[in-house]
Amino acid sequence: MSTINAMIEESCRKHANMTALQHKLGGVWCDLAYGSIWSGSDRIAAGLIREGFNPGDHAALLAPSSPRWVICYLGILKAGGVVVPIDKELKSAELRNILSDCDARILFTDNPCLDIIIEIISSLPLINKIVELHPTERESGSDPRSAQALELLLDEWRSLVASCNIQVERAARLEALASNVHRLLATPGSAKTDQANGINIFSQEQVRRKELVKQGRLISFESLEHEAPLPPLNLAGSDTAVILYTSGTTGRSKGAMLSHSNIVSNIQGATAHFNLDSTIHTLSFLPINHVFEQVCGVLLPLSLGGKVTFCESLKKIGDNLTEIRPTFLLGVPAVYRMLYDRIMKNIDSKTVSQLLFSFPLTRPLVTAKVKQAFGAGTIFISGGAALDPAVAQGITNLGMKIYQGYGITETSPIIAAESPVRRRSGTVGYTLAGVDVRILDPNEEQIGEIAVKGPNVMQGYYKNPQATAEVLNDGWYRTGDLGSLDKEGYLTICGRVKNLIVTPNGKNVYPEEVENEIVNSPYITEVMVYGHKVGATVEEVHAIVYPNQEAIDDYGKAKGLDPMTVADVESLIRQEIQKACAGLADYKRVRKFTLREDEFPKTTTRKIKRFEVEASIAMN
Repeated sequence: MSTINAMIEESCRKHANMTALQHKLGGVWCDLAYGSIWSGSDRIAAGLIREGFNPGDHAALLAPSSPRWVICYLGILKAGGVVVPIDKELKSAELRNILSDCDARILFTDNPCLDIIIEIISSLPLINKIVELHPTERESGSDPRSAQALELLLDEWRSLVASCNIQVERAARLEALASNVHRLLATPGSAKTDQANGINIFSQEQVRRKELVKQGRLISFESLEHEAPLPPLNLAGSDTAVILYTSGTTGRSKGAMLSHSNIVSNIQGATAHFNLDSTIHTLSFLPINHVFEQVCGVLLPLSLGGKVTFCESLKKIGDNLTEIRPTFLLGVPAVYRMLYDRIMKNIDSKTVSQLLFSFPLTRPLVTAKVKQAFGAGTIFISGGAALDPAVAQGITNLGMKIYQGYGITETSPIIAAESPVRRRSGTVGYTLAGVDVRILDPNEEQIGEIAVKGPNVMQGYYKNPQATAEVLNDGWYRTGDLGSLDKEGYLTICGRVKNLIVTPNGKNVYPEEVENEIVNSPYITEVMVYGHKVGATVEEVHAIVYPNQEAIDDYGKAKGLDPMTVADVESLIRQEIQKACAGLADYKRVRKFTLREDEFPKTTTRKIKRFEVEASIAMN
């Protein structure tokens, strides 16, 4: 079995009547059976083919996690296509770059992502269909006759404004009144909500949206569905299944191409590593575009006949954990710290519980209740970034099982992990079966760059042979991470070769990408972005700025702030950094900065000596 299609088809046929996906609607958990997701993905595949989608074509997914996201993912693969999952947190410039690069012909999306897409769609001519996964309540409940009448009225109004030279202020006033009437009439029972969240029917966004609908370029999920037999598909394990974009050092993301066999091999390896079976039940809360959640949190349980429950939100994760009691939970260090802190706060708030927990002999009386609340047999897996040893030990002391793993997008993703049978504190466990790890150019402490070879290693970066050649050589992938491998095969991560910042949520941030935005400010001559440790393993995005004093002096004179105080300069630079980072995803934004009085030390090629600067930071 070498393709995702074959793997999921076998599971769907074997477990047709069992629950595959679960999500909450109106406060009630709703189930979707394996048979339903298989037939649903058939209809999406048939709809794609009817739209002229051919084997090898690309389709992008830009939306929050949902059963329909999974159904579309499988439908694209069934049509022989390549899936391009995209981070819904990205801003318009980053989305435009990725959607232009990936050659997607069809885009599946949802609000609020759809609003951004409508703004930039004119610069994405290759995308000939946008499919809205979930229509808004107003759209789904609207009367077609009323909608048609409203459309005719809007067309007449636009024509009237254009031909009668109506004053802009008066037109705007009438449009505001009409929009308010429309909101009140759309759903009378919830007028207040509509006024708060309602759309302006005269806005340019709505004009563009209506135009896309008229052109047949924006359609609903239901409109795409089609009942028709699927033609035979000659699919091989070596065919590309997914392109996942990772942050690039120059602001341009790179698309890692993962084949069907890359992903299938990793699922099979992880299944054996953790001894998993059809009893697996995951609570999915990590971004589904991330390879960790997509492969291990969704595809893996579906391949076994397990159940995937979609978390309501990060705020509800604690409630959902106690409701669902999953057997297998994937998380990043920030989430486990939050859960651990929440549990300990609850214990410390009660004098008796605090006293009982402080003694090893009576501690089980407290931990038994914790395990009862979260599920006694739940396996917690931490990945995406290094887990604070204190948090790992704290969770273990609570009687729960937590294992660290190591993987990256380019390796589909798991390279190594602890397991129920083999654990070693301070390491990320041992490699999956069939995956080889080599330490390149080890120093006297046997620490060097980690290289990986195996069936899980990517095919390369899409349309980027230069970047591919830099990391792939004879099947070995250079991770850019520093590590050591002991005689028993346990892998330890020691640092990074690359200037990569890994946030507590497992997000990758390249300093150069952020620097390229900030240095555009006329008031900043040089900037160095780095990962500032705010805990044992937790990093924040910080920056050191060397201001352009001449430009700042001119600014001060123009604003009547001559001379400018240190507080004035800091305020100006803070505004400039915020403005520069506004186009970046939230996790890439600079949290704090400091000012330098002189230039950064540089190499002969005028590059900042990062290690020298970081060493001086560490000493302060």
